[in-house]
Amino acid sequence: MADFRLELDAPNNIVMVMVVEGDGSEHDYQFDFDPRSGRWEFAERDILERDFGEDWVEDFEEKVEAMIQGALDADDEEDSDE
Repeated sequence: MADFRLELDAPNNIVMVMVVEGDGSEHDYQFDFDPRSGRWEFAERDILERDFGEDWVEDFEEKVEAMIQGALDADDEEDSDE
């Protein structure tokens, strides 16, 4: 089974993903998100679902959504402090 790590480049609105397969091979992806709405699109979703299954991709998407929402919430807090 594969694992993934997520990193956020919030100032540039970029999500970086590292997928590590059971055999140790690594795949890097990155995609943008809209800083106003949090909307994002990951073109390789179908590939990951084919390789790792629907449940794996759903977990991945939930973690991405939570990370983006956290960045949006933090940005909203900064804006309200000004």
